[in-house]
Amino acid sequence: MKKTFISLMLAACSVSIYAQSGTLDPSFNGTGTAFGNYTAGNNSADAMVIQPDGKIIVAGATGYSSGINTGLSRYNTDGTLDTTFGINGKMNFSSGWIKSYIYDMHLQTDGKIVVGGYRWSGDSADFLMARINADGTLDNTFGTNGVAAFDKGGSEVAESFEINQDGSFIISGYVDDHFEMAKVKTNGTLDTTFGDSGWVSTIFNATTTSYSKDTSINADGRIILAGFAMDGNSNTAEFIAMAYLANGNLDNTFGTGGKLVFKPGFGNDFGIRVLQAPDGKVLIGGHSYFGSFPLRYELAVARLNADGSFDSTFGVDGIFKTRFVEEGESYLSDMVLQEDGKILLTGEVRESTLNDFALTRVTADGQLDTDFGDGGKVMTHLEGYFSISYNIDVQTDGKIVVSGDASPVNGTNTQFFIARYLNPSLAVQDVKKSNAKLYPNPASEQITLEWKDSAKEYQVEIYNMVGQKVMTSKVANKSTLNVSSLVKGSYFVRLKGEGKATTLQFIKK
Repeated sequence: MKKTFISLMLAACSVSIYAQSGTLDPSFNGTGTAFGNYTAGNNSADAMVIQPDGKIIVAGATGYSSGINTGLSRYNTDGTLDTTFGINGKMNFSSGWIKSYIYDMHLQTDGKIVVGGYRWSGDSADFLMARINADGTLDNTFGTNGVAAFDKGGSEVAESFEINQDGSFIISGYVDDHFEMAKVKTNGTLDTTFGDSGWVSTIFNATTTSYSKDTSINADGRIILAGFAMDGNSNTAEFIAMAYLANGNLDNTFGTGGKLVFKPGFGNDFGIRVLQAPDGKVLIGGHSYFGSFPLRYELAVARLNADGSFDSTFGVDGIFKTRFVEEGESYLSDMVLQEDGKILLTGEVRESTLNDFALTRVTADGQLDTDFGDGGKVMTHLEGYFSISYNIDVQTDGKIVVSGDASPVNGTNTQFFIARYLNPSLAVQDVKKSNAKLYPNPASEQITLEWKDSAKEYQVEIYNMVGQKVMTSKVANKSTLNVSSLVKGSYFVRLKGEGKATTLQFIKK
């Protein structure tokens, strides 16, 4: 899962204030962790999403080097396999080529699951997407029997995608060492009205190569791609971001002509993730070279204003840095923005014989959150395994879920893992005690909201299942909202007033 706000908006259950943030949750599989695979061979959790009902889906590569398919598994909230999904909780499929790699996954408003990445023939690559029904079967209304590949004539590598409010997709990566993205219709075909017959290629300059690693789309349709660039003169890596309008044209209000490159450190700096916050700020996270002998990298997160300038109220001159260990390597894999403005980061830590995954939390003003874990950091060792986390998200009850790969130290096949942590700082008022009501449900034209314990006026925010804010309003204790303009599907309504917050769900029919 990467980078949606939806699970952050739904912390609506009471959590014990005595629980330590960052402690493994023993109610998840008895230990706080679960291991799994899709098929025989090596199995990765390269992508993850949490459903509104709390079930967790992981997806990634499965098989051997001679042939790699895509696998998915779904887990219940207690950490057991959901046997109603696929075959006993698992499914896998082939892209039609010898290898396929899935690096991103999102839920549609109708509950269908979409994955994206690329496939490899041995000589070239194509962008790849697939759509899976909620029961774990391929959706034959998408692409060809549920799978869609996109070839521009070169070798197209995609590592992320996002869903637009109209249900279409923006998938991004790189072709010939430059940023590339494509727009895909809801049926899995290219939208040829976008860019050049569905494709947009962007060269930063004549001497720089660039690689898009992540995609973000805000409620206005603004697209930001971020990753890293290799400077042709210094031959070092730098953070890079490019902003686009919804039609694929560069957004000239961002950076210089829609482009921005910068170095949070002084050596090789690799941008990995990008988020657009509801207030318009842009977060770009990755890792930055710190030193050699031993090799040392540190986590780095930059917060930018909407125009690409550094937000000086965050960290030091707009940049936060930290290291999981002082004399080793700290690499960022994923990040997510909590409702309270704090940022959760996860990734890999290496030091001497140590090879584990770790988490850290950053305050809204860019400082290490010492209320989390041990001085702001949590390192988890899986006995008998080398581990790395790829994904982080937050459940509706505020608990943190992380997933990734666990490679046995004895050299046998890699499994994926899921770990869940307590996070009481996100707990808010219990919905059952808030006296909040929403009706009718389902609704077609209007919904009525009542919140007896709130202020005379309170804020309403409506989010779709992708986490995009689709409507805002200020209303009285009992008010009616016109929702006729919303597309059919499930939505969450966030109510906030006088320090209280609660979340309701409704279906637009």
